[in-house]
Amino acid sequence: MTRRLIPVVLALTFAVSAFAQKDLKSRADAATGGEKAKLSVEYTEDAAKAADKAFQDGKDEEASLHLKEVLQYAKAASDASMQSHKREKETEIGLRKVLKRLMEAKNARPVDQQDEVQKTIDAVLVAHDSLLDSMFKKTH
Repeated sequence: MTRRLIPVVLALTFAVSAFAQKDLKSRADAATGGEKAKLSVEYTEDAAKAADKAFQDGKDEEASLHLKEVLQYAKAASDASMQSHKREKETEIGLRKVLKRLMEAKNARPVDQQDEVQKTIDAVLVAHDSLLDSMFKKTH
């Protein structure tokens, strides 16, 4: 009896996880200011994890979609934080974590398949650096 429940429990766990991720995405899209920065960073982290897992599973097209979301929500988090001047430190730390995960994902790929991940890293780095520039801009 217990062996029959394992696939059901696993399916429910995956369904709940997918629903939670879509809910987080829609909440990030609807939020503003510091809340948008917070939720966008959380979604960016989730998308980076999903991209890494998809690459590990050999699902390159799915990983590419996740990389696009990483870029979109990293930029949204950076922009929201810069505009509202809220959650700047937390957003910067979150983007740095995403960059680390993307570097790990890139380094796990064969050299001839690293280009797409590197382009995403470069674009997220621009959003990260823009946020840092905004945080430490001198007002003379």
